[in-house]
Amino acid sequence: MSSSLPNYETKTLANGLQIVVIPLENSTNVISTDIFYKVGSRNEVMGKTGIAHMLEHMNFKSTKNLDAGEFDKEVKSIGGVNNASTSFDYTHYYIKSSTDNLGKSIELYAELMQNLNLKDKEFQPERDVVAEERRWRTDNNPMGYLYFKMFNNAYVYHPYHWTPIGFMNDIKTWDIKDIKDFHKTYYQPNNAILIVTGDVEPKDVFKKVKKEFKDIKNKARIPEFKFVEPTQDGAKRVMIKKESEVEMIAITFHIPDFKDPDQVTLSVISEILYSGKSSRLYRELVDKKRLVNTVYAYNMENTDPGLFIFLAVCNPGVKAEDVEAELIEQIKLMKTTKVTKAELDKVKINTKSDFIHSLESSTSVANLYGSYLVRGDITPLLTYEEDIKKITAKEVQTVAKKYFDFDKSTTVILKK
Repeated sequence: MSSSLPNYETKTLANGLQIVVIPLENSTNVISTDIFYKVGSRNEVMGKTGIAHMLEHMNFKSTKNLDAGEFDKEVKSIGGVNNASTSFDYTHYYIKSSTDNLGKSIELYAELMQNLNLKDKEFQPERDVVAEERRWRTDNNPMGYLYFKMFNNAYVYHPYHWTPIGFMNDIKTWDIKDIKDFHKTYYQPNNAILIVTGDVEPKDVFKKVKKEFKDIKNKARIPEFKFVEPTQDGAKRVMIKKESEVEMIAITFHIPDFKDPDQVTLSVISEILYSGKSSRLYRELVDKKRLVNTVYAYNMENTDPGLFIFLAVCNPGVKAEDVEAELIEQIKLMKTTKVTKAELDKVKINTKSDFIHSLESSTSVANLYGSYLVRGDITPLLTYEEDIKKITAKEVQTVAKKYFDFDKSTTVILKK
């Protein structure tokens, strides 16, 4: 099986920390050092939502050996850049630096894992920062608000019911003990993967990581996660009112988890519908009919079953219901007619070139590998190129029929 993917080497320390090295022989002297924790908003419970994201913020505060903000300064002092993000399924930190500074990045991560202070006086102002972020991105942002409400309605029971920012009331009512408990439970070696990608020798990485991490102990049992969303037993339609210049609409369908073989076909459907100016939705809704200025159609690839999401922002004066009719028309077309050979070939060529392009930088390679490893299965990534090649027009139609079931859809319309 031919694949453009670079090879990787992996070792696991006695304490359960998985180390992955992806050497890119590109003589750039650049590496990305990433740590992925197997915890996201799916590990939260009602009343304590948004904690995974809050902890990501707290991770840059003081530790036993670093003052608040010093982590960032240390990274800058070696000419590096760093960032972090929290998703439904995992939390991800990265440092991009020169190969010579590998040791420094590893030391910093080890310090965060075992010596984070989590002081109340640092926590209180940071809580306000997170509440402000929630206001800015969700409460006062019509698109962000629609997105949040879409998950609230598409999921009733599973923690994907909320997005990683969490509910405002929870943000205001967590206390430092909640954060400490969460850290103790999830930020331990056997729940993390450390990935080094780029111009680097695997044996150097294994040696340095072992030195810094081997004595860190696991402190708590990681809870088994067993939430299963009940099958939706009818179409849902929700109307929300929000201060907004224009109307918006989202339609979602339930789809399987990231490991399911149908995911590859679903991503092809997403490409045909919304990738680029020649895509169906762009052509019909933006160009021809001028109904919307933005339209998305994409499949989530999550640890647990996700959603296929259609989302559109109407042009001024356009009714969400008119856009809905057009979206339904396009969804029905995917189910009743075969996509053309030209469309399919174009998607295959573009997908392959995008995939190869994403393997050029250490940061995007780390992202790609990390996102599969942290969710517990790298097979879909390793077979991706072969799987895309094999997809037929008939399969596209079969998969569209299977998942685009209007009796199990959730439609959310936002009006002013």
